[in-house]
Order: sequence, then structure tokens, then C-alpha cells
Amino acid sequence: MKYVAISMLILAALFVGCARPAIDTRIPPVAIIDSVSPSQVYDGDTVKFTGHGVSTTGQIIGYNWRSSINGDLSKQATFDIATLSAGAHTVWFSVQDNYGNWSKEIATNVIVLARGGPATMAVKVFSASPPTISEGDWSTLTWEVSGDGTVRIDPDVGNVAYEGTRSVQPMQNTTYTLFATNDAGITTATAQVVVAPVPLHKVVLYSVSSEDGTIMINSGVLNTGQVLVGEDKNQAQMQGVLSFDISSIPYNAIIKSVQLDLSKSLIYNYPFPWQGDLFIYNLKYGLAFNDVNQLTFISSGYIFRWGTNSQITQMPTAPFTSIDFVSAVQRQIDSRNSRFQVRMQLEKYYHYNFWNLSSTTNQKLSQPSGEAGNYIDVSAGNPTLIVGYVLP
Repeated sequence: MKYVAISMLILAALFVGCARPAIDTRIPPVAIIDSVSPSQVYDGDTVKFTGHGVSTTGQIIGYNWRSSINGDLSKQATFDIATLSAGAHTVWFSVQDNYGNWSKEIATNVIVLARGGPATMAVKVFSASPPTISEGDWSTLTWEVSGDGTVRIDPDVGNVAYEGTRSVQPMQNTTYTLFATNDAGITTATAQVVVAPVPLHKVVLYSVSSEDGTIMINSGVLNTGQVLVGEDKNQAQMQGVLSFDISSIPYNAIIKSVQLDLSKSLIYNYPFPWQGDLFIYNLKYGLAFNDVNQLTFISSGYIFRWGTNSQITQMPTAPFTSIDFVSAVQRQIDSRNSRFQVRMQLEKYYHYNFWNLSSTTNQKLSQPSGEAGNYIDVSAGNPTLIVGYVLP
């Protein structure tokens, strides 16, 4: 009996050691969408959906498909449907195991087009030739698009016809994007133009002293020699003129940068801020005699302006530069002109309203006067024009 009892204890211990661990029935299954075919149809056409689920603790016994437009679609793993409404559907799918756990929903997209409506446009061709150019050269974009809608190319081209060509001159590596758009959606394509830099030439030009001078506004006379801007001791306005010989720049040059260095000019008394801002024009500004010997005003857009808010009291320490300077010099080069000339004026009271409130006529106050006048001596600073350009 002793041996029988020991044997029974051993069998009981083995049975306990081989017992299966408890199963966590709360772990949800995982839903998987196998296929949606086709993913774009016309309304009334059939779409086939197929999915399945995976459970680590049980069996998949339930399925659910639903649409963002049509609501619940099916309780089957695989089904066909031909009643989807026109529009862009988001379709969610989930599965359930035999413990009652539902999986997280996963989503797919189906586009249903209205019959007779537009189909998505197709880009047959979009290319740049040549795809690599030297800085300053041109490349040609070529495109062909099928379908009904609008076609646009960015950057800098805009809306275009369904097919065509356009020459472009990017100054740096540029990716052009074609957008073909209609109610069915947007189709895009890209074409890149790689721009290889070319050497930048730089020339420093000193003004031609025999052509420089000061225009006395009261008489319209150009006094050569000194270049003065402001008012003389009698408060007569003075405009300065600088002339630069640009004939050394090749006629086919592409101007990249222009700087006018007036930083070493001398200031006498108080031209700033009483006389306003310093405006620089490509010569065509100020007063001139007409055919009956009367002074008339000549208007032109300025290419640079220095001074704002009545705070400026001196010239800048760095050279002037602006895109308008570049354009102005380029125009002179393109027209084979050997000179680039600027006209400078302190536009008195252009922005600054200093009023004599005690005066019955409410006249603007004059600036403080001095025996030597209030002006900028530009010629004393050896003004220079620094031009950077490339050649095709």
C-alpha cells in the first residue's frame, strides 16, 4: 500500500505540472483588408471588397464594413456592391472574435464618379529640354495632357493649354510642377531644370568727373566738378548727377548685382532729416527747360531711397543696392548705351511735416540754415559703381 500511495502522488504532481495556463480572452483581434477592386469606378459599377481577421486567442466570427457616405455596407468577409453613391468614400473594416472582442477599424479609399462626369486628367508628357543649362541659358518645357479641366505650371508659368511648349530661364535649380485639375481630382507631374553656375565678373567704375555735376534748380544750370545734393547757403535746391562709363561691360552681359558706393560722402550741416529722404533716380527726374524756356517737372520712378521716419542723420556705411539698380543698368547694356547716369535729390518735405503752428498761413518750417549751406558733397567721397555680371 505504501508503494501505491507514492505512485498516486507522483501522478498527481505530473498532472498539475502539465496543466495549461489561463487564456486572456480580452485581447482583440486584428483586421486586414486584402483587396478593393477597383478602387475607382462610376456609380452603378461593382466594387469587390475582401478582408479577413487574425485572433491569438480565439476564432473570427464577425465582420463589419461601413462607408463615410453610405453607412453600413456588409457583415461578410467578402462581398460585392454596385450601389455606392458618387463621391470619395472612406471605407472602414473591423472583425470580431468568439469572445465578443472587436478589432480596431482600418480604412481604405474608393472614388465613385458620377456617370457623365469628368474622368481624372492624365499627363502624357511633361519634360524640360535640355534638363541642364548654364546660368543665363534657356530650357524648353514641353507638355501634353488629356482630359477636360485646367492645366497650370508653377513656378512663373501659370495657366496653359492642354499641350504646348514654353521657354524658361531659371537662375537656379528649379523643379517645375504641372497641375491638371478637374472635378475628379488633381494629377501632377514634375520636370527639373538644373542650372550650372558660370563665373561672375565684377568691375569697379569711377564716375566721369567731366560729366558729373550739380544742377542748380533755380536756374537749371549744370555746374560740373563738385556733386552736391541739398541746399546752398541761400537755400537754393541742388541736385547731384553722377555719370559712369559702362562701355567695358560686354553688350550681352547678364547683370547680376549693382552697388553704388556713396559711403565716403561728406555731410555739411543738417541736410538730414530736414530735407527728407535721399532719392536716387536713373537720371530722368527733376526740372528741365521746355521748348518755351520754362522749367517743367520730369517724373520717373526712383531706383533707391535712403532715410525714413526723420531718423537718418548720415549716409549709410555700406553701398546702395536694389533690384531696380540691376534692372536699370541692364536696360542701358541692352540698348548699347555707354553711360549709366544717376540723379540724386533730397526731397524736401516729401514725408516730413514740420509745421509752423503759430503762422496764420500754416507754412512748413525751413531747416536750420548755415553760412556753408546744408548739403551732401558726394564728389568728395570718390563715388564708385560696382557691377557684377555673367556672360551667356
